Amino acid sequence: MKVCMQIQAAIAQRAGVGRYIHTLLPELAQRAGADELLGFYFDFRRNGSPFPEGMIQEHACRWLPGALIQQSWKRVGMPPYTAFAPKADVHHFPNFIIPPLPRGPKAVVNIHDVCFLSCPETMEPKNRAYLQSQMPKTLGRADCILTISESMATELRDSFSLSEDRVRATLLGAPPSIPDLSDPEVEQELSGLQIDAPFYLHVGTLEPRKNHRFLFQVFEQLDRFDGKLILCGMHGWQVEGILDAWKHSSAAERIRHLDYVSDRQLAALYRKAQALLFPSLYEGFGLPPVEAMRQGCPVFSSPGGSLAEVVGEGGEVLPLQVDAWVDRLGDFPEDAARRERMQTAGRKRAQAFSWERCADETWDVYRELA
Repeated sequence: MKVCMQIQAAIAQRAGVGRYIHTLLPELAQRAGADELLGFYFDFRRNGSPFPEGMIQEHACRWLPGALIQQSWKRVGMPPYTAFAPKADVHHFPNFIIPPLPRGPKAVVNIHDVCFLSCPETMEPKNRAYLQSQMPKTLGRADCILTISESMATELRDSFSLSEDRVRATLLGAPPSIPDLSDPEVEQELSGLQIDAPFYLHVGTLEPRKNHRFLFQVFEQLDRFDGKLILCGMHGWQVEGILDAWKHSSAAERIRHLDYVSDRQLAALYRKAQALLFPSLYEGFGLPPVEAMRQGCPVFSSPGGSLAEVVGEGGEVLPLQVDAWVDRLGDFPEDAARRERMQTAGRKRAQAFSWERCADETWDVYRELA
């Protein structure tokens, strides 16, 4: 059996689909025999692969720009993907869309969420229109469709009248790259970030779907909390409106943005935060709550998309009403017993998710198709 994964997003993205590939591929490599797992990407600029040499068998197309081929695929549906990618029994496309792929090899595609249907106003119009136009072709060609939560699997089946057996949920886990730090290591990382006061934490790209404006409104009303709100995440689509809302917030001086942080820094932030605040409008899975729960960080989340499923009883899932969040957070820093209960529940809930199981289930799909 030969399986080829398109790893383009791992080169271009640190978060989202890129992080998915970065974490899943090493796990799959441990399950693959010699020459069973291949990776394909366009590399006209000679950036190279993000993976260690020899981990998988890599194939790069360097004789023409990938962006040019992408445009040709969008406009005329040619040339075939197999003109560039190596021969394989199964081709895995982790980033929503199957390019023009002739019949013969089996096709697996990840649809991480259906935000383009359920929450379209939070997406860049160009990207939304592309997904909406290409999705019927992708679903028609896919032999198996992977989602990252049961909620998304159900939503996808209902939205496109797909049969039960064509859609599989392969749930994610906390990335193994986020380490378990000792207390001195936590203090050292936070000192490097110049953080020495109590803080609430939010992890996510600065974009409309993450609902930062709502978060600012909640934080403004936490009068009894004499600390900061730390935002971790790169600038995304329509970030200007978020930055403007921050600038005009009455709590602006107590809000700090760290942009992208290392895995060690993120582990330290989870360990020391009062709680992770995650009022997202919609998530296909929501890795930050699982990461936080694993590190013993209490989680307050919206129910958006799959979040109610993922957080479960490991945290508090609250409606998107400012008063509801202020009520639950108002005395939280002083309630040590409640914090301890949430830490215990969160760690237990996080154990339900693992990348090992995700890789096992993904590899099972390959075998069934091949």
